Amino acid sequence: MTPFQKTTSAEIETARAALLGHSLYARLRTLEDLAQFMECHVFAVWDFMSLLKALQQRLTCVQVPWVPVGDNQVRRLVNEIVLGEESDRTPDGTPSSHYELYLQAMQEAGADTTAVQGLIRQLQQGTSVTEALAASGVPECVAEFVSHTFEVIAGGKPHVIAAAFTYGREDLIPAMFHELVARLEAEFPGRLKILRYYLDRHIQLDGDEHGEMGRAMVELLCEGNPQRESEARQAALDALNARLHLWDGIAERIVSR
Repeated sequence: MTPFQKTTSAEIETARAALLGHSLYARLRTLEDLAQFMECHVFAVWDFMSLLKALQQRLTCVQVPWVPVGDNQVRRLVNEIVLGEESDRTPDGTPSSHYELYLQAMQEAGADTTAVQGLIRQLQQGTSVTEALAASGVPECVAEFVSHTFEVIAGGKPHVIAAAFTYGREDLIPAMFHELVARLEAEFPGRLKILRYYLDRHIQLDGDEHGEMGRAMVELLCEGNPQRESEARQAALDALNARLHLWDGIAERIVSR
């Protein structure tokens, strides 16, 4: 780990530890609790893809005629991550984005996909993200989380987007969540097979490959500039705090139910 990466990790450690030890996980006791969690968490799975595509737009050439854009190493890192996140494989070998794989896991678990699919339909019709969130009737905690993501994207700074993408990603789900899913699958055979596969893929990709690629990408984009490095660290912390507020909101919904 480089000096920049060590400093960044140290500065976000408190927020990261708060997420990994959040009370939300202890509240997920039943299949119904898990389904309610997934109905909110799916929006984080979706807007994660939007962060990634924002990076691809800014750091690679996605226009015709093609021309070389930016740093060769950064292009390679972005495109490798896109391949894994947008065109992974389902358990039966069918190509799928992780968002679509998560939808399959929700349907298998009996979670309601109405809100997120309604959001996607609104967006496909050209509705803005803000209007689509309102029309889909998503919980307030979800709307705030997604709005923060798109504020980062609208800011247009690649090093900031990359920091939010890298340090606010799905390796924030701790081992106890995996144990919970395994227990519930034993109680309800065949209901969580795809979710377990999804989680295993994230352990493999985010923990080993994509996490390392993302950290390297953030540092390359900062180019040793102290202001950029400061902005990247703040973006990482802001992304973690946004996830904390989302987790708080989901926990409250489960308790109130």
